[in-house]
Amino acid sequence: MPTTVFATSGDSVVEKSVASFIGGASWSSTVRGSATTTGTSQDSTLTNYDFGVWNDRTGRGFSAAWKLNRSFFPFNLSSLSGTVASADLKIFSDNLGDTGTNSSTVYAVTATALADSTDDYGNVFSSGTTLGTLYGSTTISTTLGYHTITLNSDAITAINAAIGSGTITIGLMGYYDYNNTDPSTNAQKIAIYYSEASGGGGTGADPKLELTFASVGYGHDVVGVASANIGKVNGVATANIGKINTVD
Repeated sequence: MPTTVFATSGDSVVEKSVASFIGGASWSSTVRGSATTTGTSQDSTLTNYDFGVWNDRTGRGFSAAWKLNRSFFPFNLSSLSGTVASADLKIFSDNLGDTGTNSSTVYAVTATALADSTDDYGNVFSSGTTLGTLYGSTTISTTLGYHTITLNSDAITAINAAIGSGTITIGLMGYYDYNNTDPSTNAQKIAIYYSEASGGGGTGADPKLELTFASVGYGHDVVGVASANIGKVNGVATANIGKINTVD
């Protein structure tokens, strides 16, 4: 049975809105930016937002403007113990409109600790223009509900490093954002639900991690035989044994 950890109330969306005529703005340097780029707005109190992930360019020439939104989810793992073997990130979301190949794809990356301000916009970068480690990706359907990102081995390593001591923060990026491609005539608009959606505590649509811990099994000698040399006791795998004759 997986252990569920819900995002803390610090989860948020950060937006960058740029008019292309301002100071020779460009997609890569001005809009997508770097670790030190700040957003134009930020909110960590929303229950849900139709533009939780938004990659868009509207208009042409003098009136053209870019919109790029990223969502962030911190998970406090300090109360847990053990070793995680696998994990899923589940985000309650909906694809509200996409144009272009792969425009329904979102990416989960490691993010630096949040400041709960527009400064968090660049937290998907580890430094400069180098993105944080990719943890996984998925496509968002046009049906509102939980969408699952199966987290990779890099994410598992980061989770285990935070178990018992800290918080892991995950940033969610759109297709054009992650791949550093000007959306041009394309667009991506993904609705995201946050921890405030149901008042927190895991009812309804809260962002969550589902963690499967590695089996430890019975770790003692039995009748003088070292536990390392025992695979089963009376036909039962040691991984499934918590006690023998009521003894831990």
